[in-house]
Amino acid sequence: MAGLENANSAPSAPSASARQGWSSSLGFVLAAAGSAIGLGNLWGLTYRVALGGGMAFLVLYLVAVVVLGFPLLLAELALGRHTRRSPLLATVAVGGASWRPLGWLFPLGSALILGYYAVIAGWVAQALLAVLQGRLPTDQAGADAFFLKLSQGWAEGVAYGLVLALTVAVVATGVQQGIERLSRWSMPALLVLLTGLVIWSASLADAPARYEEALLQWRWSDWLNPRILRQAFSQAFFSLGLGSGAMVAYGSHLGQREPLPRQAAIVTALDTGVGLMAVLIIVPLMSAVVVGRQGGAGAVGSLFVAIPLGFASLGNAGPPLMAAFFFLASLAAVTSAVALLEAPVAVVMDRLGWGRARTAWSTGAVVALLGLPALLRTDLLMASHDLFGGVVLMASGLLLSLLMGWVAPRQLTEELSQLPAPLLRGVLLSLRWAAPLLLGGVLALSCMEMIQPGIPLLGM
Repeated sequence: MAGLENANSAPSAPSASARQGWSSSLGFVLAAAGSAIGLGNLWGLTYRVALGGGMAFLVLYLVAVVVLGFPLLLAELALGRHTRRSPLLATVAVGGASWRPLGWLFPLGSALILGYYAVIAGWVAQALLAVLQGRLPTDQAGADAFFLKLSQGWAEGVAYGLVLALTVAVVATGVQQGIERLSRWSMPALLVLLTGLVIWSASLADAPARYEEALLQWRWSDWLNPRILRQAFSQAFFSLGLGSGAMVAYGSHLGQREPLPRQAAIVTALDTGVGLMAVLIIVPLMSAVVVGRQGGAGAVGSLFVAIPLGFASLGNAGPPLMAAFFFLASLAAVTSAVALLEAPVAVVMDRLGWGRARTAWSTGAVVALLGLPALLRTDLLMASHDLFGGVVLMASGLLLSLLMGWVAPRQLTEELSQLPAPLLRGVLLSLRWAAPLLLGGVLALSCMEMIQPGIPLLGM
């Protein structure tokens, strides 16, 4: 336990009693759900469904959530609550100095991801403003021009700066008054809007046929397709916001009496439910023709082409419904951005002993500089997404599963003592064997795709 002693003796590390906590279980659940629910839920899942796989993809995705996502979420939260430290000091506390690289990987990865994520969030804000001004594209050429206007020019830089400033302002205000307060009104608003849009979208005349075509198709070959397997497990991992250290930081503010397994289960259910609701909303509106057209921008470009075209086909109902969609997308983007910033802010506060406001604004300035390449070139944005939002996140998750499954199982079981014995054994089994094997395989496939995008193995 030398690592724990070193972490506790660090002069800059705040005591557990001085660390600010969540005001209630509900506040934490909403904040954690806000961290997990982002643009990957509102569009990423639908985009991957549209690429093929249908029922096989959805079933594999749900299996991955249970086998991979939920155990890793428990591991992150347990690590944070057990140590009451930032992601950097938490890994050292339970694993010793040899696990310090994982501790640094958390805040560095979060900062680099936030750099390009803020660019996309700025596009979402611009799209909402454009819709409110009545600038809704009505054909393919108009939709392409719509996206190009969002991703170029001075307005893109202004939106990028405003998104980061808003994110920093929330984090600088504190856990209860900033992060928790934002989540308490934004998450219920998001869920209400989603529910309304699901009811409306499912009532469209061609919705049953679209659902059957996109979701209920069944091909036995899909179950062993490496591309579909990779997409399903990647989506389950990314949609829960794992590997960034955000959940470690959020867990460090949890009280010891909080029912950690139940809270993690609620967060997992909310995150997965939002993704499935988004699929039900978008599939009836989406034409397969526009999916994947934006070569360099991938799923991101399709978001700003397929969605506007789908809503434009609804006539007078299109603009207000599209405004509602991009408004809830803005909410999801901001809550996820706040979580990404909290991880490096927590590390700097622990290491340097700075106040929260000073740390948040200084870290935000560094993030703004790190995101400049993604702001200036869309191809660099997508490269950043593949590298930092893909390889780095999965590497962090892989190391975390080894740390909590093999090095610190006692600390994990102490935090999860409320779990029935069979479920606890299942979590440990997943962290020790299933997560490393699955993440290792997905990580290898992702690296191969980055190096050689057209390899037949990935079915691209």
